[in-house]
Amino acid sequence: MRELSSFDISAIVTELQKFKGSVVDKIYQIEKEDILIKLKKIVEGKTYLFARSGSFVIYTMYSFDIPKKPSNFAMILRKYLEGGVILNIEQHEFDRVIVITITRGDKKFYLIFELFSDGNIVLTDEKKIIIAPLKHQIWSHRTIKPREVYIFPPGQFNPFKANFDEFESIFKKSKRDIVRTLALDVNLGGMYAEEVCIRANIDKSYKAMNARKEDIYNLFEKLKEFLNIFLEGKLEPVRVKEENEIIDVTPLPLNIYNGLQFERIPSFIEGIESLIHFQYNHEIDKKNEEMKSLKRRFLQQKTAIENLLIESKEKKREGELLYLHYKDIDDLLRKIQSMLKKKDKDIDKITKLEFVKIFDPTENLLIIKIKDGDIEREIKLDFRKSIAENADIVYQYSKKLRNKADRAMIAMKETKEKLESIVVNGGKEKKKKNTYIRNWWFERFRWFISSYGNVVVAGKDAKSNELLIKKYMKDEDRYIHADIHGASSCILKSTDIEGKDIGISDRALGEACRFAAVYSKAWNQFGFVSVYWVFPSQVSKSPESGEYLPKGAFVIRGKRNYVRCNMEVGIGEIFIRDVRKIISGPTDVIKEKCNRYLIMQPGDLKKNIIANEIAKIFDVPVEIILSIIPGDAKIIETKGIDWKLVG
Repeated sequence: MRELSSFDISAIVTELQKFKGSVVDKIYQIEKEDILIKLKKIVEGKTYLFARSGSFVIYTMYSFDIPKKPSNFAMILRKYLEGGVILNIEQHEFDRVIVITITRGDKKFYLIFELFSDGNIVLTDEKKIIIAPLKHQIWSHRTIKPREVYIFPPGQFNPFKANFDEFESIFKKSKRDIVRTLALDVNLGGMYAEEVCIRANIDKSYKAMNARKEDIYNLFEKLKEFLNIFLEGKLEPVRVKEENEIIDVTPLPLNIYNGLQFERIPSFIEGIESLIHFQYNHEIDKKNEEMKSLKRRFLQQKTAIENLLIESKEKKREGELLYLHYKDIDDLLRKIQSMLKKKDKDIDKITKLEFVKIFDPTENLLIIKIKDGDIEREIKLDFRKSIAENADIVYQYSKKLRNKADRAMIAMKETKEKLESIVVNGGKEKKKKNTYIRNWWFERFRWFISSYGNVVVAGKDAKSNELLIKKYMKDEDRYIHADIHGASSCILKSTDIEGKDIGISDRALGEACRFAAVYSKAWNQFGFVSVYWVFPSQVSKSPESGEYLPKGAFVIRGKRNYVRCNMEVGIGEIFIRDVRKIISGPTDVIKEKCNRYLIMQPGDLKKNIIANEIAKIFDVPVEIILSIIPGDAKIIETKGIDWKLVG
């Protein structure tokens, strides 16, 4: 299901109010990220609170397979909360955080649910000292681990508390269009930002800083009307259907879905429940032997990769230490080689040296001790070789280990793909069908959205290049190509994601050219590359007489307009109609549209390794990231994420 917005969390908290006064009976951790709280007080037949870290808190009637042995986290929650009474359930500010206050005897505890990516579940005492988190986390601004003071995530703008002057000030300072200013700066999220624009009858693509005062005031008034629905709890939850297929659930009917079917439902939470794939229901949770085997294999592969990378790093460090102590080690090797030439049998001259641990020429064995900070490392050397040759042996072994880890990552990816493609239902395997998240036509290609909203698409291979130009390039668009063999064909559309004509600006052309530049062989060869753009009428599939054009190749006739572009690209997280997407694109676009992103340039860090780390950060399948990373790279800048991997 789509990621819940702050408005959705507000609706959930409103519906959870009926659980005030309930007594906590039992607590289970049924999966790594999931806890189940059984309540003694039965309200409308609902007896459980079910929470998934980083996702949701709902009530449910579903049956679960309860673990035979409780986890450490579950045992701590039981110790402090069982028998306690739910005193309050609230949303922290207007953030995606729910706080449940529980009293037990004369003590008060807070159970905090962080419902955003990389979120957490945290138990604190009444002074907000952390008793136990679901997972330990260290950020630049806060630390989530026992005995630390719990600090809420950095506050977002709260539209419920804003006055018109504050609202207007945001617009005057914004460099975004109106809808993105509402979504990101006013903290409405993409879907609700579009809704407010429709209710105010305002062009969402207009630049916020250029908006008239009366338009800003109109938006502010419509926003206040919309907020009052949530303040007063006047929700009318609906399932949104297209051709009888559920595509979304919302706390009230939204104008953005006009023309689709609305099905009234008793509660917003029940609607969410219908979209969740419950892996724990006894009817669908009969895990077969293949599923168990795949999980075991995945964990074994993951552990093996971690060990290979650690060992590779250790070996690389050994090589560095050899050069840091070059003179002493070089002198030692020369002494040994001189002694052997003279057939000197007095090995005590060597073994008495301070940094020699073992020297046994009969076993061809030499082990030295080198200080590395606070630790002492033992390094085995071939005393018949020079220090440079010994260092090269170590470096080559380190490289071999990294290559082996890369191959293991590919195998692990295949295992993960098999796991993700299987849902066990009644003993039969069937593919997951995600019927409620919208996909756009351009997602089959590489793509991003320009600063002004243009769709920019590029082929991934010869076949997709051919399809892109033949089916999707129109007369009003621009064709773009890096001036190097083996580059992607790229189209700058004159339309936005909904097909509305918005024209083509010089800025959008520059952005599209930089996008085309990075997806070419120039990424691993040059710091810059020339990119040209032409009109669609200049692009032809008809070769000159006697010539042949391979699949995905085209003839360009007439003047080419050249732009010099550097090798730099960003990867970030955006929301389109409140659906989360991970995109790559020019750095200025990524910085403008994304709250969380990485900026990279060509470098020595392997593409597979980077992809695995970024996939973990954004919690997406690694193949999505692999498809948008141009090649080996280095990370030069980040925002909103904790990047720790070192090349």
